[in-house]
Amino acid sequence: METNEIQAALAAAVEEVLETMCFATVLASDEGVVPPDAESGEPPLTAELRFQGDPPGGCLVCVPLKLARVVGAGFLGREEEELSDAQAGEVVCELANMICGAALSRLESKTTFRITHPELIAPEGGASVQGASRWFDLGDGILTVSLELQRTV
Repeated sequence: METNEIQAALAAAVEEVLETMCFATVLASDEGVVPPDAESGEPPLTAELRFQGDPPGGCLVCVPLKLARVVGAGFLGREEEELSDAQAGEVVCELANMICGAALSRLESKTTFRITHPELIAPEGGASVQGASRWFDLGDGILTVSLELQRTV
């Protein structure tokens, strides 16, 4: 599968999930590394999941805490200040689940996948997902998503 096809599926999946589930709008988006001027300095909340199917792979979603609170407030119908760090982390995990499912359904609509429960990983722990990557500017921060599809030969 071509990287540009994966990038397009990621863009459509992220925009759909954020708009319909979190009432958030993507202001800008691009492939690859996040622009240096957009980095907040604080380690992001990072959720990782794996999936089995044809092809197997993984998905990674990274969201700065401030943005996780904004998106979480929209998702949960609450005020940002009401969300705990744990709730913000749970929302990032749910975002990973929804974005991965939406992207996979666009890329492999006839395949059944078994997706693991997303887990927050420590910033220093290092992610194991090494796939196509895309960033999304929501105004309150930059969300990044990586999707890895492991083709078997």
